[in-house]
Amino acid sequence: MFKKALSASLALVLVFSMATFSFSGGGKKAKVKTISGTLVDLKCYAAMGVKTNDHGDMKNCGSMCAQGGLPLGIVDAKGNVYNLAVPSPAYAKYVGKELRLTGTYGKFANLFMPKEMEVKENGKWVKKKLPKTMM
Repeated sequence: MFKKALSASLALVLVFSMATFSFSGGGKKAKVKTISGTLVDLKCYAAMGVKTNDHGDMKNCGSMCAQGGLPLGIVDAKGNVYNLAVPSPAYAKYVGKELRLTGTYGKFANLFMPKEMEVKENGKWVKKKLPKTMM
């Protein structure tokens, strides 16, 4: 009787351990990656391909879109677009600038979550403090 109870308990522990392992992404840590390119507001980029902060006659349009909460992304030299999981208003002053971000991709969504940021100033990469996020 004791052996059956012990076997059943061990089986339950094994099942719950496997379930926890599966739901936690298989125990794999997110791979750190560095991306670089132009920070864009994704609405204007998607609609018009604009990668600058000024959009035609509209000065600082990209920054205003970011301050309004529209999503931001990085467009690299090959035209790849990286959606960013960041508070857009906090990054508004960087729209149209070259950024280099180091971070990870989300496990459940194709979003890049930066942990470090550099901005190209006068041809050199300058490390900047990341704006605050909720996580």
